[in-house]
Amino acid sequence: MEVLRAEFWRKIWNSWELRAMVVFTLAVQIVLIFFGHKRKSSYNLKLRIAVWSSYLTADSVATVALGVLSSKLGDVNEGNGGRLGDNDKLLAFWSPLLLILLGGPDTITSYSLEDNALWLRHCLGLAVQTSATTYIIFMAWTSSYLSYLSSVMTLVGLVKYGERVCALWMASNDKLKQSMLAPPDPSPNYPRFMEEYTLKQAEGHYVVADEVIEVQVPEGIYSSGEDSSAENDSEVIVKSYDLLQMFKCLFVELILSHDERNTSKSIFKAIDCAKAFTIVEIELGFIYDLLHTKAMVLYTKWGLRLRLFTFSSTLLVLVLFSWAQKSHLSRVDLSITYLLLAVIVFFETYSILMLVSSDWSKVWLCKHDKNRALRRAVNFIRLPRQPRWSHSIAQFSLLSFCSKERPLVCQNVLEFLKIREKLEKYHYTLHEDVSNEIKTWIFHHVKEDLYYTEESDLPVHTDLQKILEKLLDGYGLAQVKWATEGDFDQVVLTWHIATELSYYSDQEKGWNESRLPHYRESKLLSRYMLYLLVMYPSMLPSGIGEIRLRDTSAEALKFFDDRQMPNPKSKREPNWWIKNLVINRGKRNEMNSYLQRASKMLLEVNTEVPPSKVKGGKSKSVLFDGCRIVAAIRKREIRIKWETIGKLWVKILIYAASQCRGDRHTGQLRRGGELLTHVWLMMAHFGLTDHFQMTQGQAIAKLILR
Repeated sequence: MEVLRAEFWRKIWNSWELRAMVVFTLAVQIVLIFFGHKRKSSYNLKLRIAVWSSYLTADSVATVALGVLSSKLGDVNEGNGGRLGDNDKLLAFWSPLLLILLGGPDTITSYSLEDNALWLRHCLGLAVQTSATTYIIFMAWTSSYLSYLSSVMTLVGLVKYGERVCALWMASNDKLKQSMLAPPDPSPNYPRFMEEYTLKQAEGHYVVADEVIEVQVPEGIYSSGEDSSAENDSEVIVKSYDLLQMFKCLFVELILSHDERNTSKSIFKAIDCAKAFTIVEIELGFIYDLLHTKAMVLYTKWGLRLRLFTFSSTLLVLVLFSWAQKSHLSRVDLSITYLLLAVIVFFETYSILMLVSSDWSKVWLCKHDKNRALRRAVNFIRLPRQPRWSHSIAQFSLLSFCSKERPLVCQNVLEFLKIREKLEKYHYTLHEDVSNEIKTWIFHHVKEDLYYTEESDLPVHTDLQKILEKLLDGYGLAQVKWATEGDFDQVVLTWHIATELSYYSDQEKGWNESRLPHYRESKLLSRYMLYLLVMYPSMLPSGIGEIRLRDTSAEALKFFDDRQMPNPKSKREPNWWIKNLVINRGKRNEMNSYLQRASKMLLEVNTEVPPSKVKGGKSKSVLFDGCRIVAAIRKREIRIKWETIGKLWVKILIYAASQCRGDRHTGQLRRGGELLTHVWLMMAHFGLTDHFQMTQGQAIAKLILR
């Protein structure tokens, strides 16, 4: 009985194995084409996991399906004396369709920057999969219509897969950097110049070699500030594209000339905050397309021709296949074939719509096309514009994390699987929209730094401690200048604790976000900088941030545990005081009440003696250093206090942005983008980063006879 049952399931598996793999491959490709491009404008972790899973499984399952198909056809050939049935020929027709799916959608070629470096591996995969497809077609070759349709679709699959490999190659770091390098400059002919110099001296002339600097007057991409305010969306996109052609080299750690800095600076000094951030987000959208899509392949003459070829070929094959006689074929396999062809045609159609709906098409139409009828036609079929980034900043509160205000379920299981700590970080990460107030605030400070740099002709973002000390002195808070000393991560963590405790302490006194102009923005920037320190420390200046964060969290956890059970013999349940406060945690006022209580407990500790004198240098915790700051600035007028804290966080954000490498910024584009990246690129446009080291103008020596 068991043998018969096993034989039954074996037959079922042999019958549906290939079908299941083909349908699964189709399903993951659908996920990729619809959600692959959405990750640049979404911080949703579930979306990223779905795209990541689909990206990893798409190639492997399709490859296995080709192997299974080849094996099945080989078995049929051996069993039938080299003759294939009509249904077997239909299965062979699936091989070029799988090759097309291996080419992937236009909206995602790589999941991360590391995938671009593996272009050579994909090139080998292209050769292997094309050979396997050709072998399958050769085994099933007859004079039937399916053989000829298979040949056409194999060519389409070769083009699609080739586009993907080419896009990965062009987006790899070495090739990208090479494409951005200017042609080699051999400089003026020095030997010839010296020959002429020596000849004139021999003739008895008094010769002087004078250096003449050719300064290129920057031609603003915007003609004037007044004209730029009246520009429409397409013109702003074109200007952003032109700026990107100069500044895209920053993303591969190349440098710019002072002429390019002056051009960009003259533009950004003449526009307002909203337009500056719009230009930056358009540029970053272009960079994302260059790194993770087929943009560098598609938006060329050959790319457009190939897309027209693949679309017309797949549509023609679908029509011809529909007209052919198929009554003798399996209904299930026939349905799967129709599904494959229909979805591939839909993919091609959707890709064309995405192509004409992108910012790239607007650039091409504005620069090359003068026919308004074509523009109207493109605007008619254009899909709704997708957000270029998430327009949000992540939030991580150390107070909320350490007091376990929102505990995870099944913590013992997660601890056993060694994933509790990582999941907790994601669990306590929230997101808030980037308000216009924050953008305006940042833009104002960047322009302020530009003015200081132009007046003093000195770099402004070289020493964070001096920047913060000057700020605190200006607001009469010199007593907390000690909190600006130490590494960058120490400053961020210390002032984050102080900001959190001050926020909930003042909230308990009746102050709210509507009464204080910098109250909410300070909290948002504080939690955002801690989020970067916790989740992406590589984007921040190097230090011992992870060690200091772990020590501080451990001290906070121990502190709350001690306060929860003051009597060692008490039978009270752990977290009893928390549960009394957060029975209905979903309500914001009760959550705030909970965090207010936690902050009040910390502020009740006497911090007259510096913590470093008590615990020594082994522990890197700064928990009560933050409490000391609150105690020192508590009596300061509340509006001035929050204005100081707010400006301090903007200065920290600007400093961190200026210190982060370009490749670190590009790595975040696939996660919805970071405000830090936008600030960094805007600072580069103002000439406030260290990427302008080339001599201004071109020196030309001239002989002067006297």
